[in-house]
Amino acid sequence: MKTRITPIHRSMPMSNLGPPSALPRFRWQQPIRSTGTPPNVGLTDEESRNGFHWGDDSVLPYGVYEDYDRAQNAKAMAQVVLDNGRLRVSIAPQFGGRLLELRDVALDRDLVFANPVFQPANLGALNAWFSGGVEWNGLIPGHTPNTVSPVFCGIVETERGSILRLYEFDRVVEAAWQIDLFLPTGDDRLFVHGRIINPSPVQKQAYWWTNIAVSAVPGLRVVSPADYGIEHVLPDNHLERLPFPDPARPEGSYPHNWAGATSVFFRKPDATRLYVAALDAEGVGLVQTATAAMRGRKFFYFGTAPGGQHWMNYLSQPGSGDYIEIQSGITPTQNQRFELPPLSELHWTEAFAALRVDPARAHASDYQIAEVAVGAEVDLRIAPAELDEIDAFMAAASQLPITTMLHEGSPWGGRHERLSGRRIGMGLDFGVSAARDVWDDIADQIRLRPEDLAAVPADFVTSDIWLSAIALHGSQHAPGALHRLALGIAQLDRGDRDGARNLFDQALALGANWLSFRQRALVTDAVDEAMMYYRAAWSQPSAPVELAVEIVQFSIQNGRDEDLAAFLSSLPEAFLGNERIILARAEIAARMGDIALLSKLLETRFATIREGESTLEFLWTELQRQQQTAALGRAPSSDEMRGALEGAPLPPHLDFRMLVPEPSAPR
Repeated sequence: MKTRITPIHRSMPMSNLGPPSALPRFRWQQPIRSTGTPPNVGLTDEESRNGFHWGDDSVLPYGVYEDYDRAQNAKAMAQVVLDNGRLRVSIAPQFGGRLLELRDVALDRDLVFANPVFQPANLGALNAWFSGGVEWNGLIPGHTPNTVSPVFCGIVETERGSILRLYEFDRVVEAAWQIDLFLPTGDDRLFVHGRIINPSPVQKQAYWWTNIAVSAVPGLRVVSPADYGIEHVLPDNHLERLPFPDPARPEGSYPHNWAGATSVFFRKPDATRLYVAALDAEGVGLVQTATAAMRGRKFFYFGTAPGGQHWMNYLSQPGSGDYIEIQSGITPTQNQRFELPPLSELHWTEAFAALRVDPARAHASDYQIAEVAVGAEVDLRIAPAELDEIDAFMAAASQLPITTMLHEGSPWGGRHERLSGRRIGMGLDFGVSAARDVWDDIADQIRLRPEDLAAVPADFVTSDIWLSAIALHGSQHAPGALHRLALGIAQLDRGDRDGARNLFDQALALGANWLSFRQRALVTDAVDEAMMYYRAAWSQPSAPVELAVEIVQFSIQNGRDEDLAAFLSSLPEAFLGNERIILARAEIAARMGDIALLSKLLETRFATIREGESTLEFLWTELQRQQQTAALGRAPSSDEMRGALEGAPLPPHLDFRMLVPEPSAPR
């Protein structure tokens, strides 16, 4: 049957997702701390080129998403479905264009892990992230900043049928990404064309990985061309070359042989064709292959240890979350960016399809036998010449305009076009129907109203083109607190604390609001002075709960117990239910020896704990220590503590570890 593209609403359990935080978050406030320069062991120049270190990069001007829960109430999720009677593909344009479903009708099964729920958790570049399906990850490292935000989505009509287009403008790199999905009539293979556009006369660096979630069924094996592997070693995030499979370990191509969370990159630099396949015990599963621009392949698994298993169920429902990711990227590893020359475009085409391989060969004890067998079936299933022909067709179609717009993304691409005076890319329409705000007026050099000059903006800007626009706007019209505040945030993001402090003082003189006081608190090293500015910020109208959390955390870090007690007693009851305030209260209870309160607070089912965060493990251990002390009338010995933790192990709802813990070892 002819491929149909249809917008629908599908009911599913969904947790609540709030708006991005009103607080700009700087490098030192991000959950991923800089790893410095950990050693990369045995890597080639190609595998090290344009390398970076996790935690070094700012996420500004994006705001973090940290206001979500675990409600999982039935709601209708807007989706767009491509269906030709052989494959059914579901896309969620309001959540980064995530591919949620890739159902093969003949096999009567989903080729990807179709998560039965929408459950954000703290794993993304901007905090909130959810598992399942296929995620389009760019243009900054980590899970895309568009993971839980809308992107543009529309239909492009071609002589060979309809194409579904997804695209958005990245505000950090100031480049655009585009994904075109093509499901030919009568075909059971999905073709996806990627396009990244640098509209600037300046060279940029970008990042891209396609992350494909696959159900971790028993006997699952991941096969990809490999002379050797590169392991992403936690917790310091360094890369290390290893034999693949490694004879010193259980067979590494079987994800269930990995106890702790792991990432392994497959490396065969002279391979004529790359692919990655996840095959069940019968040799049936999903394969992804692509044109030559995609040089990286890997798999990720949370691992079989309790922490990893909890993470997967936490992202889904108990017993429903076990999955792995097979991934494909532009660079050999995920610790690298790639260069985008000035005024350039990068194109590639991926193919996704079911694959059947003789199980005896797919699961041969000699990995090279499995690699050859899978590669032969991939060539039959998606012939290289055919993929090249489809790539040429889709590259040409990528320039065509959208025929029917189905979903709007952010206004920032359109604003960038107005500021730069040039179109971002042929075929991309960044127009939106949303009401104008202060950034539209600044982009168009329109005078702002006094109330807008004094208000906290709903968003922030940090790039050169925007700083020039703000400076020009301030010179042409009376400068206000907004100008100074916005420029100060950008200066602080660039590491200029003295310049930022001067601008924040000017903002306060022109019209104080809670954000200008908060920013002033960030640029002083004197604790008393910072507390003064924080108190002033909290006294301002419309101060958000995120500010309360920051004040609580600052008080704890600096031992301001009296200030903290007074502040907590002044908070509205609704604010006391914030998870980070609950966690802070638990830390205080542990420090004060309030066993009853600590035990009560640790009953909380947290939603926003960060991947690998160990605070809850520490608090649980401290609770057991204090209970033992109360029971024994003295501090417990190491052996007694070990026995206590064996009798009361860390509960699953508090276990967010990514590594395999030492047996019975308290922290």
